Amino acid sequence: MKLTSKFLLLYLAVTVVVLGIGGYTSYFIIKDELDTELKWRFLDRVERVTYLLEQGKNFADKVSDQEDRNLIVSQLPSTVEPNVEVRDTLVWNERLQQMEPNLKMVAYRTVGDNSYRIATYGQLVETDDITEAVTKILLWILGMQIIGAIGVGFIVSNRLFKPFRDTLKRIKNFTLQDKEPITAEETNVKEFDDLNKFVEEMTHKAVADYINLKEFAENASHELQTPLSIVKGKLELLTETDLSPEQYQFVEASQRSIKKLSRLSESLALLTKIENHEFVETEKVNFTKIIKESTQSFEEFIALNGLDVETDLEENVFVEMHPVLADILWTNLFQNAIKHNVEGGSISITLTNDALTISNTGEAPSIPTDELFGRFKKADTNTSSIGLGLSIIKRIVDQNNYSISYNYEDGWHTIQLEI
Repeated sequence: MKLTSKFLLLYLAVTVVVLGIGGYTSYFIIKDELDTELKWRFLDRVERVTYLLEQGKNFADKVSDQEDRNLIVSQLPSTVEPNVEVRDTLVWNERLQQMEPNLKMVAYRTVGDNSYRIATYGQLVETDDITEAVTKILLWILGMQIIGAIGVGFIVSNRLFKPFRDTLKRIKNFTLQDKEPITAEETNVKEFDDLNKFVEEMTHKAVADYINLKEFAENASHELQTPLSIVKGKLELLTETDLSPEQYQFVEASQRSIKKLSRLSESLALLTKIENHEFVETEKVNFTKIIKESTQSFEEFIALNGLDVETDLEENVFVEMHPVLADILWTNLFQNAIKHNVEGGSISITLTNDALTISNTGEAPSIPTDELFGRFKKADTNTSSIGLGLSIIKRIVDQNNYSISYNYEDGWHTIQLEI
């Protein structure tokens, strides 16, 4: 939910609560004002009746039809002190056919030697009318508040938050490969200015750290290859000298270690480049062609290991990927199937427009298959594998928003890539 929408909902919720409390309070304030006005009218009526009694007018002990049908004047048997009582009462309403609350005033007056009880009741406005009026007013106010809130919300969303949206857009489009930090743009809102300055400082630092890390990785990989090549050459020269069988074994072991270290350096450098998104440009790559050319290139190696390769490839299957990454992806998959196979084993390759499936016979993995995509994870710890092939494959797949799965069943390792 957007910030503006949350603000509007919160604003309307508070408005409804405030209007509810305001309506409840307004009802009693209005009723009190009307009751006060009615009391003054009743007092005027009492004073008028008192005046008429002083003038000798006689009132029967019933409702007077001549003066007011809600007026009752009764002569008391004894003299009482003048007094006025006001209270609420219920009176039958003929029109509504129900008991309605009314205000009643009872006044005691003495005229000459006689005391009188003057009672009158009524209502200036019915309570239902007050409730209806207050409800209508509150609904009108609420409606105008909603319209106003929506209008303000659009203004806030479209104009006030425009610098914020622009900053978010620039952050989304920011890439380290461009090596260009986000520059702060001035706005008329202090908080947005602070945000833009913070983003500028953070991107400056991120770009600087990226450049330093990239240079370090490239330099380390380059500088490491030079001494490795020298050591490799020296060991090759050493094998041409007169060595004892034991010394020759030592030299061979050293050569294997040097080759493994060289592959490790190259693989780590490649992983770093992939994770730094240096292969961002994509194009349609003919995956069918890559697989066919690769299987032909490995024919001698396949025959040397006594492997049987079966292929079922649809023609002209294209994938959206950087050409270099596409070649690295398939090469690692195919080499993995060859390297982790058994003597006289089989490899099955199936390619459709939806998925690539490569299966090979082999020993059961020593760890769960879902962990083999991690760095330095190997199915067999006794092999010469450095444990980065599947990790490189997983990074390429993730970068191109594909999905990959690894399964082992009935002596077959199966990797499926959905494209």
